[in-house]
Amino acid sequence: MYLIRRISKHSFKHVRNKRRKRYWVLFYFVSAFAVCDVLILFVLFKIFLPMLLNTTPYLLPEHAQEYTHLATFTAPGQHVTTLAFTPDGKTLACAAYNEILLWDVKTGNPLYTIKAPEGIVTALALSPDGKTLASSNKSKQNSVILYDTATGHLKTYLSGHTSWIATFDFSPDGATLVGANSDGLITAWDTITGLTHQHILGTFAFARWTRLYGLGYSGYYRKRTITMWNRNARDTNIVNTPESLNSVLKSQTFDNKEVIALTPGPNLPPIYLSSHSYPIQALAFSPDGKTLASSSWSEYQPFDITTGIIHLWDVDTGLPTSTLKTPGRKVQTLAFSPDGKTLASDGSKRWKGSRKILIWDLTTHRLISMIDTDSLCEITALAFASDNTTLASGNECGKVDLWDITGQIRK
Repeated sequence: MYLIRRISKHSFKHVRNKRRKRYWVLFYFVSAFAVCDVLILFVLFKIFLPMLLNTTPYLLPEHAQEYTHLATFTAPGQHVTTLAFTPDGKTLACAAYNEILLWDVKTGNPLYTIKAPEGIVTALALSPDGKTLASSNKSKQNSVILYDTATGHLKTYLSGHTSWIATFDFSPDGATLVGANSDGLITAWDTITGLTHQHILGTFAFARWTRLYGLGYSGYYRKRTITMWNRNARDTNIVNTPESLNSVLKSQTFDNKEVIALTPGPNLPPIYLSSHSYPIQALAFSPDGKTLASSSWSEYQPFDITTGIIHLWDVDTGLPTSTLKTPGRKVQTLAFSPDGKTLASDGSKRWKGSRKILIWDLTTHRLISMIDTDSLCEITALAFASDNTTLASGNECGKVDLWDITGQIRK
């Protein structure tokens, strides 16, 4: 009996020691795996992640450039369509529905408001000397008007267009104003005499823009042409005329809403740029005229976080130089800084949250900052001041914000 009890006790002790040993082995394995996981995460975040940041549109806080909110201007209840700084950066002009508002950038005080004679203001442009403000509105008569920037008084009406202007630009000397209507017809005016020019120097970029209305396939498409003028003409012997550009525009190629056409001049074949998979939303030439930026959006893809696309093109060759992938589904607004080193774009997200403004370094082609606008309203306009650091953004709710993209506090 004693022997049986002793054997049973020994057997129980043996099993208990064996279990304890098994627990220790399991503990060692779990600890080893935990240490390996920590090391792997450390290697990923400290070594590989900075390398991945060259291609990813998302920024960790330690890699993001600081920014500062400077001021907010309000156009009560108005949809902001266009923003423009005077060359000295002291005055900001804003087109909002049927009004043009001007503010003193330093004090934030409103200077004056211009009421459009008829219709919605569609385009704004400031002359290189800052003394003339050009505006267009959706009106059959007197659709193009020049104002004195200092006083807001009307200077003259420009005729010759049968449709409202979608985009404006002045020549470098301010003597010529070029406008393109929603169908892509180009007109140039002498700002002194108000007469139309016969020849237009420069290169134009055309792209089809479409928007689907309605649900599913039962809706209908509305088409218009996005037209941008590259006023930096490098060959003065090449001239463009409204007639030749319009004839190119009517080509069947423009039915394709993912194609851009660069027209260097009459009797010269256009260069077709095609790398977008979805309708083009915006075009912008760099200040030196060497780069064209184009943006598009895509269909909804829940697991694709980089669907917004910005392509950069070499204007001379028509070849793509870089592609920027943005957070969110679409990119509808682009703005180059005056020195051409920075590009700003809207970066709307698919999930709930405020709208973002993306700041890109065009030297490294990397995203360097994501400005949180703290607003759910869609960003509709962007413009840089002449100091290359002050950025104005306007949204569909009638608010205009000023930002310092370097994070410097102004006094």
